[in-house]
Amino acid sequence: MSKRIEGRVQELHVRFVNYGRNAREWMRKCVMLLPEIERERVWEKKGFGSVYEYAGKLAGMSRSCVDEALRVLKRIQDKPELILVAEERGINAVKPVATIATPDTAAFWAGKVETMSKNTLEVYVHEVRDQEKKCEINSEATQLLPRKELTMTLDPSLAAQLEKLCVASGGDWNVVMRKLLEARDAVLEHEQPEAVEATSRHIPAEIEKFVIKRSGGLCEFPKCTRAYAILHHTQRFALEEVHDPARLVALCVAHERLVHLGLIAYEDEAPNKWAVREEADPSEKKYAVDQKVQKFRRPG
Repeated sequence: MSKRIEGRVQELHVRFVNYGRNAREWMRKCVMLLPEIERERVWEKKGFGSVYEYAGKLAGMSRSCVDEALRVLKRIQDKPELILVAEERGINAVKPVATIATPDTAAFWAGKVETMSKNTLEVYVHEVRDQEKKCEINSEATQLLPRKELTMTLDPSLAAQLEKLCVASGGDWNVVMRKLLEARDAVLEHEQPEAVEATSRHIPAEIEKFVIKRSGGLCEFPKCTRAYAILHHTQRFALEEVHDPARLVALCVAHERLVHLGLIAYEDEAPNKWAVREEADPSEKKYAVDQKVQKFRRPG
């Protein structure tokens, strides 16, 4: 490619990017006006059949886009901190927190929008809701934890063996399943490789294989069923250059991001004891490492 052609290509690219950026900015401005346009029935006074026709013909907005904008903006209309974020970044940025934020917590959630990617934010909101439900249940002293039904399709011979185990355990399937899980944990504990000191972040194949087997190839955060993407050192490799399978956890991208944002409590415990928290703890040794990690990442 000649320098002249290469220069022309770059010029066209820059112009297109700038026009696209301006288009997104003006579309955000149009979206933010929709609630007032609907409230004042501007569309009707200007001779349009509906707010959808008005937005479609004048701004190229689809019906679903109008509905989503009105829904989200109605949710945050009394939360100026989130309105400000929506004006700067669009309603998609605040959509994950629109139903959980209150006027009292709007500033908190606006801060989370600024520091998290949309995917990580959605996962964080889900975990916060789940934790709140647990707190509500535990606050009722006389209320038992709700049971969850599971349906399995088994070979007849396997089903018969399990039924015998259940009878021998007093007819309680919880006892049977707990014993099976304890047996699995005992096997894994026996198979667990020794920790290895190293100067390289590359995890030895034997340890990597074990951690993936232990997780079943899934994220080890409680209740998460996403495929694992990252093997995470809970002690931070930068602080202690050791590959320890007991302190390596398979995580999906979103939960690994939450860990490095310092938003996971009890990280030194087994993952089934982990919980989300509102803010990172600057007094932890891991905090400085996590802050450095954030410099190489940005919400995207």
